Amino acid sequence: MKCCYKKVIEDLNSGKIKKIVFCVKGYAHYNHCEISNIYDKLDIKRILIKPVDDNSETVAFYKTFKEDYKIFKMGRKGTFTLKQMWNDIEITEITGYKD
Repeated sequence: MKCCYKKVIEDLNSGKIKKIVFCVKGYAHYNHCEISNIYDKLDIKRILIKPVDDNSETVAFYKTFKEDYKIFKMGRKGTFTLKQMWNDIEITEITGYKD
């Protein structure tokens, strides 16, 4: 599934998207990544980024996705933001709050 980066970020920040599951094509380390809207008991919104299953690279942001945060650590190639990697992102699932 291919989506427009700008639209995905807008929908994530506005709460229209509950969770996005994706992988980075050709890079096995990032074969199951998730970005989720999480609300705690006090209804405080966080955006949780879980690039790998073992939680070793998990990060959360208060209310909005920080587009300049470098999520992906690609060895000698360097670190990259979601926007920089967008052409190599393959979305497998998008879950909305109001389907």
